[in-house]
Amino acid sequence: MAAVAVGALLAAVPGLALPGPAAANSRAAVSYGSSIAAARGVDGRLELFGTNSGDAIYHRSQNSIGGTWGPWAQFDGALRAVASETNADGRVELFGVNAGGGIYHRWQTSPGGGWSGWEQFDGALTSIAAARNADGRLEIFGANGAGAVYHRWQTYPGGGWSAWAQLDGGLTQVAAETNADGRVELFGVNSGGYIYHRWQTSPGGAWSAWEQFDGQLTSIAAARNADGRLEIFGTNSGDAIYHRSQNSFGGSWGPWAQFDGALSQVAAETNADGRIELFGVNSGGYPYHRSQTSVSGGWSGWALFDGQLRG
Repeated sequence: MAAVAVGALLAAVPGLALPGPAAANSRAAVSYGSSIAAARGVDGRLELFGTNSGDAIYHRSQNSIGGTWGPWAQFDGALRAVASETNADGRVELFGVNAGGGIYHRWQTSPGGGWSGWEQFDGALTSIAAARNADGRLEIFGANGAGAVYHRWQTYPGGGWSAWAQLDGGLTQVAAETNADGRVELFGVNSGGYIYHRWQTSPGGAWSAWEQFDGQLTSIAAARNADGRLEIFGTNSGDAIYHRSQNSFGGSWGPWAQFDGALSQVAAETNADGRIELFGVNSGGYPYHRSQTSVSGGWSGWALFDGQLRG
């Protein structure tokens, strides 16, 4: 996928309700979220989304469950970072933020079908993540240019959205996944690279305090193994790639293990047969993927996708 002319940047709406990134821009470069995201459609095929260095938005999907991949197709609009999750009825929803912090989403109008137009949320973010609650309501999370952390949720499955609510703490990168018992867990990295997580104390309920992981990362992603254990993935400032998983579902965490290779962005999703697939982009913009060779098992080697995304 060569560089292409980018459509008009999605316009930001004046009077944003959340603190925007403008003040942070005057002090330091904004740290945007991941340029790559994945979700599993109603028929079990994964769908991959990505943005390139010109903020053009692309997507592609598996031709069959766990199989080969179709070609990239371009969406209209322009985004810098993306996240995706599947509604309770099987319709994939795509979320993203543009270079000005504007927040947008669109969704499949039927499971596995065509796509709605873009709809803008109020507020301003630079990083975004999504997960599905136990009752089917999507919840999105984000950090803005000042590091403030916000979330909002569908008021009923597939329906309208609550107002933004602020969480304590400060992050630049976010990821989210749902535990096997339905409790959403939120992961994040702050401006110093330190890694934190918190979780709903009951499905759809209140949140625990933040807990710090050891190590330092600059990007983070999460997925759930077939046996219910969450697994997180991340890259550090040297583009080294690490992962760790829960020792039991909803339980404590094992140590970090390093993958071979070098990436600057990561995303992860679980295939219909329970094997996690890891996606990433290196500093040159080249996208790669690898997958578990068996459920909760070892990993394949890296395979290169065609095209280029934001590294």
